[in-house]
Amino acid sequence: MADTQPGENQSLPNEPELDLVGPTPPARGTRQCAESCIQVQYALAESRKSEQILAGLIESAMEAIISVDDSHCIVQFNAAAERMFGLPVAEALGQPIEALLPEDARGRHAQQMRRFARTGVSSRQLAGPGCVRGRRANGEVFQVEASISQVEVAGNRRFTVILRDISKRVLDEQALRESEERLALFAATTFEGILISEGGRIVDCNEQIARMTGYTIRELAGRSLVELIVPEERERAAAMLRRGNESIVEHTVLRKDGSCIIVEAHGKTIPAGSPTGRRLTTVRDVTERRRIEQALRERTERYELVLAGAQSAIWDWDVPGRRIHYSSRWKALRGFADDEIGDSEEEWSAGIHPEDAARVFAAIEEHLLGKTEVFAEEYRIRCKDGSLKWVSDRGIARRDASGNVVRMAGSEVDITERRQIEQALRDSRADLNRAQSVGQTGSWRLNIQRNELHWSDESYRIHGIPRDTPLTYETFLSAVHPDDRAYVDRMWRAAMRGAPYDIEHRLVANGEVKWVRERAELEFDEHGVLLSGFGTVQDITSLKQAEQALIVADHRKDEFLAMLAHELRNPLTPIRNAAHVLGRLTVQEPRVQWAQQIIERQIDHLTRLVDELLDVSRIVRGKVTLKMEPVELAGVVNQALDMVRPQIDAMGHQLVVRLPGEPIHLQGDPVRLAQVLLNLLDNAAKYTPDGGSVVVEARLAGPVVEIQISDNGIGISADLLPQVFDLFQQGERTLDRNQGGLGIGLTLVKRLVEMHGGVLEAYSAGTGKGSTFTICLPALPDVPAAGQEAPDASPAAAARCRVLVVDDDSAVAESLTVLLQLDSHEVVAAADGQAALALVRSFHPQLVLLDIGLQGMDGFQVARQLRAQQDPAEYICLVAVTGYGDEETRARCEDAGFDRHLIKPVDPETLYGLLAEIGGRISSEEVTPGNPSS
Repeated sequence: MADTQPGENQSLPNEPELDLVGPTPPARGTRQCAESCIQVQYALAESRKSEQILAGLIESAMEAIISVDDSHCIVQFNAAAERMFGLPVAEALGQPIEALLPEDARGRHAQQMRRFARTGVSSRQLAGPGCVRGRRANGEVFQVEASISQVEVAGNRRFTVILRDISKRVLDEQALRESEERLALFAATTFEGILISEGGRIVDCNEQIARMTGYTIRELAGRSLVELIVPEERERAAAMLRRGNESIVEHTVLRKDGSCIIVEAHGKTIPAGSPTGRRLTTVRDVTERRRIEQALRERTERYELVLAGAQSAIWDWDVPGRRIHYSSRWKALRGFADDEIGDSEEEWSAGIHPEDAARVFAAIEEHLLGKTEVFAEEYRIRCKDGSLKWVSDRGIARRDASGNVVRMAGSEVDITERRQIEQALRDSRADLNRAQSVGQTGSWRLNIQRNELHWSDESYRIHGIPRDTPLTYETFLSAVHPDDRAYVDRMWRAAMRGAPYDIEHRLVANGEVKWVRERAELEFDEHGVLLSGFGTVQDITSLKQAEQALIVADHRKDEFLAMLAHELRNPLTPIRNAAHVLGRLTVQEPRVQWAQQIIERQIDHLTRLVDELLDVSRIVRGKVTLKMEPVELAGVVNQALDMVRPQIDAMGHQLVVRLPGEPIHLQGDPVRLAQVLLNLLDNAAKYTPDGGSVVVEARLAGPVVEIQISDNGIGISADLLPQVFDLFQQGERTLDRNQGGLGIGLTLVKRLVEMHGGVLEAYSAGTGKGSTFTICLPALPDVPAAGQEAPDASPAAAARCRVLVVDDDSAVAESLTVLLQLDSHEVVAAADGQAALALVRSFHPQLVLLDIGLQGMDGFQVARQLRAQQDPAEYICLVAVTGYGDEETRARCEDAGFDRHLIKPVDPETLYGLLAEIGGRISSEEVTPGNPSS
């Protein structure tokens, strides 16, 4: 027979087969009956099959299934129920259901069954208050979850309950609740932050997390963990969350207020490795710990750096055990390796220099006995190679409660170099003292706050005060010469207010007067408070004596130069006058005219030499004062050219002058500027062979006037050019000295240019290649031209004057008389002061040319008496004619009543101008109504 599956047509067992097909169809009613029977048979078969299936399901169910009848007796008890209650089916069937319940639950169960039977509503009772409890065969009570239903079978109600043993689940749930309660308590009371996240976003956290971040718990809920990390660490944090692994890392957290803290986070994901799983993270704020650790590291580094930099050698002495631990540096200091030195006391004591050992041992003993707070000694040690070193050793003992020394530790520092430096310093100080003694210069320091003065050995010697005498500022002041004491004190107090302190004064040392020079610098603290002064004192007594000798010699030199100039000018005066007389006479003899021109040129040359000699002396000593005024450049240049043109013409030179078309002004002394140009032009003419070329060129270069004087003469050698402006410096000369000069002209010119704020430079391509001198002077802005009257060029037209010539040199008096008489002036002469005063009273001169250096009564006395006896209505022009041209003489002349000061030999043109001026004055007086003619 073929197998059949449920639902296929099968014959019913133990039922006769019905022949439904026959030759004679049955009657209609019989057929219907047969069909109904077949359907019933099929239904019964299906029902039995369903019951079999249901019975199989009940038996194989995991939950206990128990059915009871109306009397609540068990009629069905599956295998799961057997296992749950520990009761075999055979024993369970027929027993009341209450047998499976604890006694205290049976009454309540009966009420529930009656209510269920009455209402017919099925229910499910879960674990919790009022839950269903069962009792096993062994008496164990356990909790179950029950689902009850009722059916009617053959007119009888049957109650079926499905039971699930939930005792383990209840215990697990209870354990979970207790665990959650403990976790909540821990989260609330722990110092650490606890954070729960899913998928990288915060689900929950405790209050500590909120305090750490500055947010509220509500604000943190749902926030991305990565957002709480500083930007530079977010990628690392995100990668860690994606991996989902357990981790312990540090993060820098960005708080709500923008500040940052460092946290240590321990995170664990459930399940591990899941980027979307639930992650529990504990967070600890380690900011302060990291700060302390960093400070500790820095402190350790500093300590190690100090030890390394200080080259300290550490030792640790176990005093009772008589053992010493020596550091590697301690051993290396002595030249030993680590394994060459043990830990005995002798390793240290044996290395101390014998001359220092007793002192060191005594210091150790005193410290161990508590007589000193610190053991500190400097001594010598013997090294492995036999060399000696100096060490500074310092240690402190530690004592127990009884005061006994249990340990002593310390360190050594190699001070060999310092000792060498100190010795060198002592040697240097000794050398300094010797040097100060040789140089007669002492040093001093004054502590202004404490008024303590310290002197070097030489300072004691200079002041004549015994060494080691306590010194104050008043001690020093008492050694100052009484006449200088107030001055010195005033200058020192001015120095304390910021003035320089560089003075010379006298001392009285051991009854001897000395001259000293003192200089000082003041020292201030960072707040500007004056602390002390440091200075030097130099014995300049011999220098002062030499200086006084030089002053005397210089005064004598000045007197000699003045006398020399006077004596040279005196004979030049009659020579010039005589030459000029020759020039005025109508002599046609060419040789006479030639001789007259030669004489005048040589007189001009000699006069210039004398003027330069005196000028350079006065300029070097700073006794020349410039009379500054606006000066027109072309006028000064032309004045110098007029003076030098005779010499240029005589030597046949070609003179080229290039001046600007527009007027250029500068601030200067016109006389001295003309003297500068004249000197340079004279040199150009003098040092250029006959027939040469001299070029004068001036131009305005911005704010500077540039004047160049160049020639094609003998030039300047390369070795002479750097010294060309030095005093008495000249090039190599031939025996004939045909170019003359004293070597002072260029020195004078340079000083005069510098006094005008200008610069003078010299250039020459070499010997035989000419020279160029360039003057640069500051220019003035445009100066409006002043109206000037054209000078009268005709001195001969001057009115006749009465002139008194007073000179004890007859040649001077006679030559000047003849010169003036050529112009029809009425001239008388006197040889001394008394005669001159007598002639003034009788002759009534209008011009008196008075020599200062008269014998007997000098010119100053004559001038004073002349002015004293002069009638107030009488006009006399009193002119000093002298060989003395210094400023002192000029001042004395003005004070004596002179109107003018002329230096011998007087230029005749100057006299003619003066006479014209006087003549004009006389003419104006003669035409004035009521004024009698003279």
